[in-house]
Order: sequence, then structure tokens, then C-alpha cells
Amino acid sequence: MISRKYLTITLLIIFLCCLNAVNASDINETSSDDNFLYQDGISYDVINDEILYEQPASDKTINKSEWECCSFVIQEADETVYGFRQDSPLNGRGYEVNSQNWYGLNILKQEIDTQSTYFFHSIITENGWVIGQGGSQYDSSSRSIEQIAGQIVVNNDISPEYLKRVKNILARYGYGHFFIKAPDGRYGIAFFDTYLTGTLQIGQYMVIPNEIQYHVKGNYKDYSLNPVDALIMICSYDDSGLNRRNLMTYDYKVHDTINGQYYGVDVYATNDNGRNVGLDTARIVTHFYYKGQYYPPSAVPQNPGKLYVGTHIFENRPTGKIINFLKGDQSVLVNSEITVEYRIQHVNSAQTVVFNLGNDVDFVGVVSNYGTYTYNSQEHALYWQIPGVFDGKHIIITLKPKKVGHYTIHCHIPGISEVNNFAYYATEYGVKLYADNVEKYKGGSQRLYVYLNDKYASPLVGEKVAITINGQTYYPIVGNDGHASLAINLNPGEYKVNVKYDGIFGNAQCDADVLVKTTLSGQDIVKYYRNDTQFHASFLDKNGNTLKNSNVQFNINGLFYTRTTDNNGVAQLNINLQPGKYIITSINLDTGEMKANDILVKSVLVENRDLVKYYRNDSQYTIKVLDGQGNPLKGANVDFNINGVFYTRTTNESGIAQLNINLYPSDYIITAIYNGQSVSSKIKVLTRLVSSDMSMGYKDGSTFKVTVLDGHGKISSGENLTFNINGVFYNRTTDDNGMAELAINLMPGKYVISSYWESYVKSNYITIN
Repeated sequence: MISRKYLTITLLIIFLCCLNAVNASDINETSSDDNFLYQDGISYDVINDEILYEQPASDKTINKSEWECCSFVIQEADETVYGFRQDSPLNGRGYEVNSQNWYGLNILKQEIDTQSTYFFHSIITENGWVIGQGGSQYDSSSRSIEQIAGQIVVNNDISPEYLKRVKNILARYGYGHFFIKAPDGRYGIAFFDTYLTGTLQIGQYMVIPNEIQYHVKGNYKDYSLNPVDALIMICSYDDSGLNRRNLMTYDYKVHDTINGQYYGVDVYATNDNGRNVGLDTARIVTHFYYKGQYYPPSAVPQNPGKLYVGTHIFENRPTGKIINFLKGDQSVLVNSEITVEYRIQHVNSAQTVVFNLGNDVDFVGVVSNYGTYTYNSQEHALYWQIPGVFDGKHIIITLKPKKVGHYTIHCHIPGISEVNNFAYYATEYGVKLYADNVEKYKGGSQRLYVYLNDKYASPLVGEKVAITINGQTYYPIVGNDGHASLAINLNPGEYKVNVKYDGIFGNAQCDADVLVKTTLSGQDIVKYYRNDTQFHASFLDKNGNTLKNSNVQFNINGLFYTRTTDNNGVAQLNINLQPGKYIITSINLDTGEMKANDILVKSVLVENRDLVKYYRNDSQYTIKVLDGQGNPLKGANVDFNINGVFYTRTTNESGIAQLNINLYPSDYIITAIYNGQSVSSKIKVLTRLVSSDMSMGYKDGSTFKVTVLDGHGKISSGENLTFNINGVFYNRTTDDNGMAELAINLMPGKYVISSYWESYVKSNYITIN
């Protein structure tokens, strides 16, 4: 269980929030305790038969981001599954799901069930957009976010400008989320401190909580092949919520109805009890209304169960597909056979489908295994008689245009308003091919346009051309607008384009030039460690305009940094790295362009060298300190660490700091530290007493010998030594060979002999047999 400290804090917050939300009339209405029960951290609403708040059974530390809601989404082909989970302990009043008209669109909206405050949870539009928000931004803030969402949908534009506005609203509260997704997978997310855009691919899921660190993506089929069941399971394993209440799941897709195919939403309710993340919140399930019908808490099943609540059909969103044209060439040769294919579906009674083929066309034949047909050559009309059909039946018609011109097959069913016209063009052999040059900024919308016409200057719609650029070949198709086009997503540079056509109308080729201009620039820098030199880069938007007051990114040394450009489109990154060579990558988030530059950070601690010295000679360790311009720095305090002890020394006029090395002979590492930079060197102190262990026979006349060296490693005569063996001290002086000797006349055994010279002592073993 959570400690009493967190329980006390939580209940205090609940009390303050409630105090903020009520007015005088509210107090009169709820002044009696008869409507609420309080016991052991539980707040219970007797009237609605539901728990408003219960301290969850968990050792998790509470933070306010875990007191709110979470959005979930799955992208499928022509289908979106969206879920919204309540996580707040401060709201037990339930919610409403109703259909409304919103910015000219029919929608299904989920919002808090209360008269005193406004907060929308979810919006699903008839044209397939889904929107969600969580946090504390009630009333005007929630309405402002909803208004921004409406502008995004109406303009079909998930741009950073909108998301920044939402981020600024969420920033007032320090947490929360806003999510919006288009039917094609494009999405935008705003948190209180940042925002994201991207495209959700088919098969992907996404979790959008109140703080970015819990935001994840993945493959929903790792949980279930059914996207609704997968979303419910994904919710159950999401660890961002502490007071987990209801999960409402909305499955937007095409539905078959007695009037044809329409887009609609299947609605499901689940109590996410938290058990898969170590919680137990089953008792704080919430009531809700769906289109005015009341659902008590007891009606909501536990995760992974789900309650099918209903299906809302968007009656203004038929798929419009009773008569379906499936395929047929839009450009054909005169006197050549062509085939067109149709599918008829969603008719409940016998019908006659009429195909008016037009003049100057020969009817060749039909392939169909459903119904019967007749052809009236005087009317140039084909009549296909079919019984009622729901799942769709096909017919393939073969015909032959007899002269150059534009033709239309008019298909309709008498008594049904829907019609389907298929237009095509018949021409003779011979083509003309040309392409426009392209000049654009990286990320710009400009495309390469290719024009394929017949000899009468009419476009050959539906024909494929081959465009080769940057070593890759692409095959776009000439559209109804008279051209084929190719998006140019290349990095800045000059490119040659070759376009070819080799088809039934002839063959041709042409060339074009593409110039992609850069949208960012930065210069390599060389700097001394921690001086004032910093890295700057200039940014343009995808139209070549200065990118003002916008987020950009830098990647250096494996870390990403986000910075904001100034009014000149310039962003700065301070370089405080240790000396070394680095590559910095500037990233223009508006255009997607990246550019690398070199950064060389030069050391301000130089001339540090490994030192080999004889014990207590004149050799000492030195290091030079430079200022930010590479000049010697006088008066700088340098810390040295050697043998576990720190020493501070100050540089002289030449910028040199010196540390005297008076350590005993051994190997050491010395580290010099200045202004956060550190360098290390090796120090080897050599002995000036040369001796070794000795083994001898009892009274065999052996002597223990020690050679004394001077500070340069040469023998030193006339040096006074003292030997200590077996507790007795002996004084000796080195001879002309720098050697001092001590005769050993001890009893058999193993002894330690210590040689003393100045402040240095060296010990050896003597073994007497």
C-alpha cells in the first residue's frame, strides 16, 4: 500500500480541487453527508453506486502525471481503433458519449458528465479523424484545445504552429497530452514541454500519456490479431496510469447496412483494472451515458473483457459504392480491344444495370457468372439483369473504339441516383515526351512533372513513364491532370534526370535538371576548451524563408539537443566537451535536412609528458595552461592528484605549473585538473639504491652489497649508508665504485636487511643455510 504520507497528500489535493470547483449553490446541494461515504481512503457516491476515489493498492510513488488520462491508437488500412482511458482520482462523475455536429462534420464525442465544468476526452469525426486530450485543462482551456483541433481538421494540416499553441496551453498545468490523427496515419502530439509529428504506419499502435517518457509505438499484432482486443491489452500493460478507470474503445471502419456501405464506429467499454502492471483499481469503475442511455459501473467488464455498447453510423458518409468501377485503361489505341471491369453490390432486390457505351464503339463481349445480359446495338447500351446482391458481383466488358476521340461509358441503375462514368481516350500510334526542370529547397513541395502526349497533344492518361534520378528508377503514371509527377526527397545537390516511355503508343525519352538547395548551413569550428567559441547554424524553411523561432536539433557525441532559432534563423549550441575531435549534425525539423560539421576542441592543458626520474633528483612534473586564445595563462590554479593526494599549484608567467616529485621509487599516475579539464601522465621514480636478495652458506664469507647512484643514475662514491639487520645497525661508506658492503656472520635463518640512505629505506631478504 502507498504510505500514509502520500495518502494524506492525495486527500488534501482532492479537497483543494473540490473546493476550487464549487460555488455557493454547490455547497447547499451537497452539504449533507448522506450522499457520500468516506472510509480508509475510499470516497463512495451512494446515488450513482460508484467509487469516486480509492487509494490504489500499490507501492508506486504518486506524481500528478499519473492522475490523468491516456490515449491509445491503432492504424489499419481504412480503419482506426482509438481508445481513451480515465486515470484521474479527482473525477468520479462519469462521462457522456454523444453524436454532434462539429465544424460542419458529424462526430462522436466523449466528454465529462458534469454541468459545472467542461472537458472533452475524445472526438471521432465522420471522415476518420480521431482526437484526444488528457490533463487538468478544464473549461476554457479544454475548449481552446478543441478549437485548435477543429482548425487542424478543417484545414487538413497537422502543422507545428497548431501544436505549439496546444503545448503552451498544457504548459500552464505542467502536464497533459493532446493527440490528433488523420485517416491516412499522419499524427500530431503535444505535451506540456514539447510536441511531435509523424505518420503511423499500417499495423502500428501508439500510446500517448500525459508525459513524453511513457510515449511508445509498436506492432499491435504482438498482442492480438484483432485490433480492438489488441488495444485493450496494450492499455492493460501501459504503466503510465495509477488511478485507472474506464477504457472506451472506438473502432472506426466501413459498415454494411441495408442502405449500402457507410462509415461508422463500434463502441466498447472496459474497466482497466491495472492488474497487469501491479495495481488493483477494479472498484473505481465509472458510469457513463451513450446517446442518453445510462450504463452503471456494474455493467462495465474487467480487462480484457469488453462491453459492446453500440454502433454509430455516419449517415453522411456512405462509401458510395453500389456501382464500383474496378479497372480499365484510360488511354487506348484505335481499333484495339479494351476491357473494363465493374462490381455491383449492396442492392436488395433484382435490378438492371445499364451501360451506355457511346457511339463509334464496337461491342465485343461480356464475361460474367452472375445474372444475364442483353446488348442493344441501336442504343449502344448493355443491360445486365441481376438478382439482389449484397457482397458484390463482377462483370467484364470488352469493346473496341473505332476512331480518335474521347469516350465515356455511362453506368447507372434506373431508380437509383448513383451513377458511374468512366472516361477514356482513343488515339493513334506516336508520342511526345518532355519534363520540366526543378529548382527547390530541401523539403519543399515542388515536384518533377513529366508530360506524355499523343501526336494530337492530348495526354495519355494511365500510361507509365520511367524516371531515373540519383541511380534509382521510378514509374509514375500519367494522371487525369495530364502529367506524371515525382516527389523530390533528395539531399541538397544537382541531379540529372532521364525520362523514358516505351509502351503501346510508341517510345521516347528526354532529360531534365533538378537542383535541391540547402536549408541549413554551419561552419567547422576549432576552439580551446571552454572558451567563448560556440557552434552556430542557420536554418531556412522548405520555401527558402528564414526559419524563425522554431525548434531544431543538434546531435553530437551521441546526444540530441533541441534549440530554438532566433529571428535570423540562427541556433546556437554551446560546446563544453572535453578536448577531442567531434562530428556535429544539425537537423532541420521543418525540412528533414541534416548536415555534418567537424568540431575540434583543443586542450588548454599542454606540454604534459610522462616523467622518468631518479629518486629525489632535480626532475619535476610540469604542465602548461593556456587561456581561451591559446596563450600562456598566468595565475591559474591547477590541481594535481598523485598517489591519492591532491596538491594545488599556481602557474607562473609562462603558464607553467610545477609539482615536485619526492615519492619513493615506484610507478605512478598523475592527473592535472583545471576548469573541468583533466589530463593524466605516467611517472616512474627509479631507485638510487641498487641491491638484491641474497642466499649464502653459514660463514662462507659472503657480503651484502649495495650500490648508490646519483641523480643521473651514475655511481656515487663517499655516500654514507646504514644497514639494519637482526636489530643491529652498521654504518658503511661507498667506495670508488659506489658500493658499500656488509659481511654477514649470522646463524642460519632468514633475515630482513634494511639499507638507509638519506630519507630512503630499501629492504632485502638474506637467507643463510
